[in-house]
Amino acid sequence: MGANSALIFGLIINVAILLVFSRFLMQLAAVNPYNPVVMSTVKATKIVDIFSRIFPTLGKNRINTAALALVVVLYLIKIFGIMYLSGAMPNSPIHLVILTFVTMVQDLIRFCRYLIFAAILLSWVVMFTQSRSPYIEVIQELAEPLFAPFRRLLPNMGMIDLSPIAAFFAFLIAERIMNEVAIVMLTGL
Repeated sequence: MGANSALIFGLIINVAILLVFSRFLMQLAAVNPYNPVVMSTVKATKIVDIFSRIFPTLGKNRINTAALALVVVLYLIKIFGIMYLSGAMPNSPIHLVILTFVTMVQDLIRFCRYLIFAAILLSWVVMFTQSRSPYIEVIQELAEPLFAPFRRLLPNMGMIDLSPIAAFFAFLIAERIMNEVAIVMLTGL
């Protein structure tokens, strides 16, 4: 049990986390449920439906607590599994929970930053090719709630939309702050 098994385990669990977390975000952002990408994601994450018998959906059927609970469980399994396979066990269960929380928040911020970057690039692709695919629509619909607060704050500049740039830098700053918070939280344990 070494670095290779930890790498393979991390890869498999990251794919599962990405699928379940994408389902959570698609429902939260109210992405078109008839989009083929959304339909295939829902089909690939049928296990969330089993959890939905225990955890209700809140907020006008947009906050899927079952998917969120499954993401937390998958993150706990990921952190514990990688630490176990690497030979570095957590000091205490509290350390494992804090490490899981910090990793989840860091990954969420990083995912949002990548999503914003992808939406910026794909807006140029759509503009130059005049074609849309279901993947582009999903990315743009997922990124729109991230841009909306910045559109309200920034002045209207006509054809130029600065909200994606402002959102990207805001998430970049949030990631740096979270990294510092993680160092402070985890060095105290």
